[in-house]
Amino acid sequence: MRMFLRSLAGAMLGLLLISSAFAAEENTNPYVLANNVAERTFAELQKNADKLEDLNYCRALINRELMPHIDVKYAAYKVMGSALKNISKEDREAFCVAFGKYLEKTLTETLHKYTNQELIKSPVSEPDKDASIVSVKVGIQKPGEAVVALILKCRKNTKTGEWKAFDLIAENVSVLDAKAAEISPIINKDGVQAAIEALNKNVQQL
Repeated sequence: MRMFLRSLAGAMLGLLLISSAFAAEENTNPYVLANNVAERTFAELQKNADKLEDLNYCRALINRELMPHIDVKYAAYKVMGSALKNISKEDREAFCVAFGKYLEKTLTETLHKYTNQELIKSPVSEPDKDASIVSVKVGIQKPGEAVVALILKCRKNTKTGEWKAFDLIAENVSVLDAKAAEISPIINKDGVQAAIEALNKNVQQL
């Protein structure tokens, strides 16, 4: 269990390192996007390593560089799953807001775990013009340790043509599936309002 939690934390950190600081001109190719963004983000984390214990700094970094580039709505809808069709528009929107804040908290906590990892970039190719989901494989490595393979799942917005991240898989563990396993039972048993309340309560504990 401890190894699983460590891998999950590493996956969430990988999501931060790969996905933050998106530039609009890069959003049309998820491979270029992942590589360029990771390089810039690694540089910032290394430069400000002494600030990573400051939750306010971590939260500001995540909100500025990461959260605008995660497809929170798509991820939240995946978590709601089959219950989605029975949830009102207002409750869907409220859940998306609560889930976004929950992800923000999770990433803020995970950022503390950054310890000078190195990036192994993805080979670059052009995604198929009809592709709407692409998996980008990269790696992170601590000196003297084995490479941890990460698969970043990105979704293309068919209206804007931009790509955003919605999941990350590390050692065959999906971050999104893990969160769904945590939250979906609450929705199915007690309803979406109970899930929203649970998410908000969790966020307040930061």
